[in-house]
Amino acid sequence: MNEFLLLLGRIFLIAVLQIVIEAFIDPDKRPHHAMILNVACIMGCLYLLLDFILNNVLTKLASLINMPFF
Repeated sequence: MNEFLLLLGRIFLIAVLQIVIEAFIDPDKRPHHAMILNVACIMGCLYLLLDFILNNVLTKLASLINMPFF
């Protein structure tokens, strides 16, 4: 449960940083910079989510179920 709360905290931090940086970028004048920022934040959140799934969920699932590829 602590790992899940840590994941939520990291994703929340990315969202807050995105909002703050987007305020400085001014997306109306620089739409490409805002798009790059949005893609970078989405990729960061996806990385954190995949890391959580691979390191926590699958290892706990593998300890419950005998999987031949683990």
